[in-house]
This record gives sequence, C-alpha cells and structure tokens, in this order.
Amino acid sequence: MTVKIAPGIDIQPLTQVVPGQLHHAHCSGIVAFPDGKLLAVFYWAIKEAQHEQKIYATRKRPGDAAWSAPEAILADRIGMVGNPSIWIAPDTSRLWLFFVRSVGGWSVCQPRFVHSDDQGKTWSKPRNLYWFISRGIKNPPIVTKTGRYVLPAYVEFRDYFGVFYLSDDQGKTWRERARVAVPDDEIPNVPLARRWGRLVEQPTVVERKDGSLWALFRTEPQMGVMYQSESKDGGETWTPAKPYMLPNPGGGFHMMRLQSGNIAIIYNHAPVKAANHGFERNPLSVAISEDDGKSWKWRRNIIESREGKEEARIGQYPTMTQGPDGRIHATWSYGHHVMVNGQDTSVTDIYYTSFTEAWIKEKVFFESPWEP
Repeated sequence: MTVKIAPGIDIQPLTQVVPGQLHHAHCSGIVAFPDGKLLAVFYWAIKEAQHEQKIYATRKRPGDAAWSAPEAILADRIGMVGNPSIWIAPDTSRLWLFFVRSVGGWSVCQPRFVHSDDQGKTWSKPRNLYWFISRGIKNPPIVTKTGRYVLPAYVEFRDYFGVFYLSDDQGKTWRERARVAVPDDEIPNVPLARRWGRLVEQPTVVERKDGSLWALFRTEPQMGVMYQSESKDGGETWTPAKPYMLPNPGGGFHMMRLQSGNIAIIYNHAPVKAANHGFERNPLSVAISEDDGKSWKWRRNIIESREGKEEARIGQYPTMTQGPDGRIHATWSYGHHVMVNGQDTSVTDIYYTSFTEAWIKEKVFFESPWEP
C-alpha cells in the first residue's frame, strides 16, 4: 500500500511482529518525563482480546536513535490485561498506569491501576478502580485547577455510556460519577445496529479556561461525528451527549491542553457515515483550537492513504503527550499486511512520531480528508 507521510516528521515503528506469537499491538499511551525520557505502553498478543494478552513498555532516552526492545510489564494469571493509559500527575510527578483486566472479553472488563515513583522501573501492586465489571479505559486523566483528578472512562456491557472517575486526594480514592448517554432526539436518522445504548464511549476530557470540563466521545461509525458533553461542577454531573463538529468513523482519539494554552486533538478526519467506507481510520490528523473547541484553526495529516479499504486502519487509537521542551509526541496503532510463514497476514504495530505546535500551524484547517 502507498502511505503518504507528512513532510517534516519522522515515523518510527515501536513493535515488530513475532510470528505465531505477537501480531496485534494496540491501544498505546505515551508520556515524556522532565529529563526528556519517553515511555510508551500498549497491549500485545497474537490477536485482540486473547487471554495471553499483556501490557508492554518501551523507552527512549534523549539522544538515542532507537527505542528499547518492548518488555512485558503487566499480565494476569487467569485472563487478559489491556487498554493501558499512562499519565504523569503534574502535581506530584507520580507516574500512573490505568488498564483493564478481563476473563471474558471487553464487555466484562474490570478497570485497575498501578503507579510508579521511579519512571516505571517498578510498579505498585494493582488496585481496583471499580470493583465490578463492564468499565473500560482509553484516555488518561487530567488534574483541574482545584487539584481534582478526572479520569474519563466508559460502561461497556449491554450498552455504552460515558462515566468519569474523580479523586480529591491525589489518587488515593476514586468515585464514579455520571452516565453520559445520547438523548433520543440527538440520535441521527441513520441505520444503526440498535437505537439505544452502544452510542458513546472512550471519552477524552479537558478543562476549559472558565473552569468547566469538556469531553468528546467516540460514537458508532454511522453517526459520523464525535459527540460532546460538559460539566460545570467539576465532573459531578454532565450534560447529555450531543453532536460535535469533528468527524468520527468509530475510532478512538485523544485531546489535550498544550503548554501554549491551546487545545490539540489527534484523531481520524474521516467524515463518512456510510458503512464499509474506504478510510475508516485514515487519515490520521492533528488539529489545534485557539478558542477552547469552538473552532479549529489549524490541521495537519500525519499519515494518509487514498487507496481504499485495505488502508482503512493505518491510524488507529492515537494518543499524545507534550514534553518539557514543548515537543508533542504521538503514538498510534498501524494496521498493515506482512508475510508470516509464507502467508499474507493482517497485523497491527505501534508507530511513533513527534512534531511541534508550529509544525501543525503550517496548514490552515481544511475539511477534506486529504491534505491539500
């Protein structure tokens, strides 16, 4: 396949297929430490939701040309672990890793967490974020101006709803708040597998300059766009989910506040509502808003391919962080085909790149999927 990489950036694979063992690396997260070191995490197995699935980590020190070989850092004796979300708390410098464990697939996951005070060399004993099943994790938390930790999460059992975990004691205890759903009058008149539940999941959240919280949600592919919700009481209550202006082809994405005060989002700008379209998670875009999400002024495509369905998943589940020097680091899942033991095999690897806010601002926001 032909993939166009944006000029001015370098893309590096963080994983490489291990035939018959590790074919599917997915749902990555990345942090940048004050000393410039990078740490990326992801789950890896021969296929998605396999019991042997583990969480791996890879590192890169300033000046290194390559990342370290991935090493397993979390596993479960009776089930799988997955969906790692990693975060450095800015008020304590503690490294947090949120993840899920399950013995029966994504719909019966239990959310858990560990933390580290030595940049992930050692980790605390896993603790439950929620004692029962059906809660999912995708994106990292934020800390508000009041010092509250707000972790976006979601219910995944019979239905999908957004939920938020709040901590007012720097992560010692957490409590669940809200079940953000789509009201009936905001469900579009398009073919859906069902018209209740399973509509919003995997939120990402920022604190606006006025102190309110704003979240964007992944939706069903046929809905075509992200949905949004806001909280004016620190995450205790949230408004019903309503359509937002940015497209969403049924994939994960991540939004964050930059050091400049602007908001950045890394996502798939694929505004197609029809099922089985040719760019489901393609292109991979990054955009900047200077007015707290009211509009998006700048956008770049990190990678894109115009060849059709085979390239539909080259930019899955992106996430990003910003280093102390202002550079933005991004990872995502890259679906492609390789020959394994003489067979054409569909695999997924984790890819990495970095760029600056100024690099994004070289292109004014454009509506087309493809960069002009």
